[in-house]
Amino acid sequence: MEETLSKQELTDLVERTIDRRMEVWLTQLMDALIGASEQEIELKPDFAASLRRSLEQSRSGQGMDLETFREETKR
Repeated sequence: MEETLSKQELTDLVERTIDRRMEVWLTQLMDALIGASEQEIELKPDFAASLRRSLEQSRSGQGMDLETFREETKR
């Protein structure tokens, strides 16, 4: 039995998949950075704070939908 997804269902599925992959990637990145000594890596405080915010937003579901992202990147 073949199931067909609507355009919105497909968009939602892709967005959720990307959100999950980004959460995994950010978690791995933060784990690597936290595990590194200060001599091995030096992060600018603003960048580190941005990574933390992104990870928290991803975990809490405060992502941005694709249409909003597209609009933001056009500016």
